[in-house]
Amino acid sequence: MAITAKPLPAGFGIEIDGLDANRDLSDADRTMVLNAFHDHSVVVLRNVFMDDDSQVRFSQVFGEVEVSLGANPSSGTKFSRQSNIDIASGGLIPPDDRRMAYQKGNYLWHMDSSFKQRSSLCSILSAREVPPEGGNTEFCSTRLLYESLSDAEKSKLDTLTIEHDIRYSRGLTGFKYTEQEAKNFQTAPHKLVRTNPHNGRKSLLIGIHAWRIAGWDDEPSRQLIDSLNARAEATGIYSHKWLPGDVVIWDNQATLHRATAYDTVKYRRLMQRTTIALP
Repeated sequence: MAITAKPLPAGFGIEIDGLDANRDLSDADRTMVLNAFHDHSVVVLRNVFMDDDSQVRFSQVFGEVEVSLGANPSSGTKFSRQSNIDIASGGLIPPDDRRMAYQKGNYLWHMDSSFKQRSSLCSILSAREVPPEGGNTEFCSTRLLYESLSDAEKSKLDTLTIEHDIRYSRGLTGFKYTEQEAKNFQTAPHKLVRTNPHNGRKSLLIGIHAWRIAGWDDEPSRQLIDSLNARAEATGIYSHKWLPGDVVIWDNQATLHRATAYDTVKYRRLMQRTTIALP
């Protein structure tokens, strides 16, 4: 099957069909995937049907796979499990279960692992079970946002450091870490403006984990972060309707993403995410 590619309808992103990502990639295919990622920020692969082993192997094309922390059901492994299916029983997790409360944070615009001292290059999410309706994943581009800024705005933002903290962002949905879980995290300072080393294009590291601007008072700090998050969304959204076998790769330095709701009582959903640490 020939490999085909077409742009996604949001001003960023690309869809690739015909790539067998379950095997070891040829040098040409590896280069093609990496170039697509750096140039387009979001890469959709169709009809892949990964298992855990093949996902880890494919993820290593992009770099070092993180080990998950905190309250995720797959904590301590190379996966972050996004699901309403109980690992032990195979049944559905009740809506009032703490594991479902934790996942509500995914409905807010965020960048995976921006709350870690070493932030993330990208995430790779594979669809194992998908509901027939709802459960989309949406993306917007902080690269397009940066490129829409005035020269004065770019100059101002280039000097700023933002402190990220998942304890802050999860608290916005009412979720509270246990004392032991909270010890896994500390506030992570990161430069706001990011530069892709492969093409020189700049973006902003923002999202709901962005807690405050280092050295600023709380109110102006919050106003600027909230404004940037809203302006990123306003540049345009790609909403990905999942099909079985889909794999989506996105740049955690240049895109925000969020989950959308589905009927967790009626439908099953299982998504497995690997996250690649920034080099």
